[in-house]
Amino acid sequence: MVEQPVDIPVRKSFSPGELFLPVLRQWYAFKARYRNFRISAGTTRLLGPQYRRSRERIEIDITYVCNLRCLNCNRSISQAPEKLHISLSRIRQFVDESIARGKRWKGIRVLGGEPTLHPEFLPITEELLRYQQWDPDCIITVVSNGYGKAVNEMLKKVPSSIQIENTSKTGNLQPSFGAFNVAPVDDPKFANADFRNGCDIMENCGMGLTPLGYYPCAVAGGIDRIAGKNLGSAALPADDDDMLGAASELCRLCGHFRDGHCAPPEMRPILLKQEMSPTWTAMFESRKTIRLAQRHTADQAQKDEVQVE
Repeated sequence: MVEQPVDIPVRKSFSPGELFLPVLRQWYAFKARYRNFRISAGTTRLLGPQYRRSRERIEIDITYVCNLRCLNCNRSISQAPEKLHISLSRIRQFVDESIARGKRWKGIRVLGGEPTLHPEFLPITEELLRYQQWDPDCIITVVSNGYGKAVNEMLKKVPSSIQIENTSKTGNLQPSFGAFNVAPVDDPKFANADFRNGCDIMENCGMGLTPLGYYPCAVAGGIDRIAGKNLGSAALPADDDDMLGAASELCRLCGHFRDGHCAPPEMRPILLKQEMSPTWTAMFESRKTIRLAQRHTADQAQKDEVQVE
């Protein structure tokens, strides 16, 4: 009698992330339920905002120029590209104000857009090093997409005392990017929300400085670029300023407000297309109309100038 082979079950190996994924799912499901309760108008009146902008960390969007057009970009760069840079004088002002007020930042992150494409990228890093000389404990980080030869050549020139966070993107599709251009104000689920609650970006990533001024977070500055509400502060806000007015107006438009927290990549749904709610569609269309009118006015002024000559 021929002995039949026995199928021995192969035990699947688990990475730590996979092993704890069910626990993580339960934890974030609980956080989502608590979030819905916490951001309600009544709860906020009782407890105050869930999150407040950081006094210890700041993200600086130095440019909205990028060499990628990622879907669902949370600076709306693919949706509304623009050659808009922060000025070197604004960075110098930030450093001067921080030192004058004895402001000791735990972290300063330099972003974009793609920050290395700013025409004065290296002088900006030199200004921030001037701050670091005053406060050696401050960690300065350049966040780059690491895409393309020009970007990587510029990264090689970054001073060694500045950290580099290279996300090493390879194209415009980032499946783990969330649906950013989906405004909570368009969702009946948030009809009773107090948008001053913000999200954990304000605390964990930091407040923001953009070409348009200071904001509760840098993402809010990117929203204001499209919304045109001009809510940026020209000077570094005092520590007793929560910037709740700006948060209330801009968080109602932000897709990050919906979850309120940043989940690990393996917990995020895969998104392979650009998502957009009606308010964002209207804002992009309005912005496009305004910019076309401005371009027409500029062209007409140039023609009139030529005729006068």
